[in-house]
Amino acid sequence: MKKVGALLFVLFALCVFHPAESRAAVSPSIYLDGARIGEGAEPRIVSGFTMVPVRLIAEEIGYDVLWVHETKQVRISNGFALIELTVDRDAAVVNGEEQPLARPPLIDKGVTFVPLRFVGEQLGLTVRWDQGTKSVFLERPASPEPPAAENPPAGEGIGAGDGEGNGTGDGEGASPDDGHPPLPPEVPADARAVVKEIRYDGWTGVSVLYEGDAEPNEPFWSGTKLVIDIPYASLSPDIMAKLAAQKASQAEIAVDFKAFERIRYSYYSNNPSTVRVVFDLKARLDYEILREEGALHVVFASLDPPPETERPQKFKVVIDAGHGGKDPGAPSVNGRYEKEFNLAVALKVYKLLEQDELVTPYLTRSEDVFVDLYERARYANRIGADLFISIHANRITKSSVTGVETYYNRPESKTLADVMHRRLLKATGLADRSVRTANFVVIRETTMPAVLLECGYLSNANDAKLLFTESVQDRIAAEIVAGIKEYLTAYGGK
Repeated sequence: MKKVGALLFVLFALCVFHPAESRAAVSPSIYLDGARIGEGAEPRIVSGFTMVPVRLIAEEIGYDVLWVHETKQVRISNGFALIELTVDRDAAVVNGEEQPLARPPLIDKGVTFVPLRFVGEQLGLTVRWDQGTKSVFLERPASPEPPAAENPPAGEGIGAGDGEGNGTGDGEGASPDDGHPPLPPEVPADARAVVKEIRYDGWTGVSVLYEGDAEPNEPFWSGTKLVIDIPYASLSPDIMAKLAAQKASQAEIAVDFKAFERIRYSYYSNNPSTVRVVFDLKARLDYEILREEGALHVVFASLDPPPETERPQKFKVVIDAGHGGKDPGAPSVNGRYEKEFNLAVALKVYKLLEQDELVTPYLTRSEDVFVDLYERARYANRIGADLFISIHANRITKSSVTGVETYYNRPESKTLADVMHRRLLKATGLADRSVRTANFVVIRETTMPAVLLECGYLSNANDAKLLFTESVQDRIAAEIVAGIKEYLTAYGGK
């Protein structure tokens, strides 16, 4: 549910470059936060559009980019969102929804290019094109701005602090903290809804009340600010009149919740008419969005710690079947997908653990559905899990690579990783590719010992055949269960 805004931009990382179009290309430079990047992969000018290398930019700001050769598709992810780009298509798919591209992505000498406008609007970067030097300047969000004056002068923004880029194609880009349009004298013609009130419930909930056909965008984080945009909407005439009388461009709501700095809202844009609501928090919190006719409710997690209870007799173990739904994971040489293997083994592990008096098992998914990486970790943390086991299979370009790997992130997970790796080797009989550290979301964001098991390589014919053999899956499940019990018996949980 988290906004993948900053991700989307990244996902336009892989697309096709046609030789005929290369004749129109020049070799400008690209700068990120003042430093030149990507020498040898400079932007291109194609039919009047500035095209930039998305993979380069995505990886520079910490996103993962995967090229799926079979489908000629690029997948970009940072854990919040999945962006899918397909060669020769003028639309990207972001978390299952199509997003149009001004021009289809291009590939030139193995580098994928997408329109600069898309980078500015979707990657969370401020964009500036310098015609004189033929250079593109990109800037990551700055640190949050100091609190605004109680009644900021007209034209001040209600941006999200860290700022989502709002570039305008080949021209100058603008941060959300730049000036907003003047308040319209009446409800704009393109507004299909009117925001009547922003109501705070005195605890952890805020309601946006409106009339008409409003379709609020998914919220997105900008630093510690949660931002909700409502396109094709306007503030009510009463609210606009009050703001005009105060010579203010934004309104604020008094809150009595220690996690909030403030809540503010404004008429943010007139192209299209857009109302923006910003929750200034002291730190990011989990939240839930509830939608009903005429209202959008945002409910934040309470900061009050849960009451202490005696430790339950049974250990809680979360079994995580990697990928799922629209995210198939690695394709196998036998035509199947990683998500199938992961779920099959996870269900077998769950069934075995259900019979054990020592453990209460939990699944992050029990069917072929997409589950956000951060939500998987939050789920384990929320239920107070003692262990977290994520099941995966690997893939690499070189088809001769075979074997199993076990990953952990924090030192307290190393012992569990050693135990599970030994068991995985026994179950598969494949080569030992060692226990390793990694920064994967599900083993980084969990608060209990957590490991990610790579049970073999789907790019290797022998490994793939083994992993999709049910008797081998049974052995892997049995050894995972044995490893869990071995660890809990020797070391306990958490």
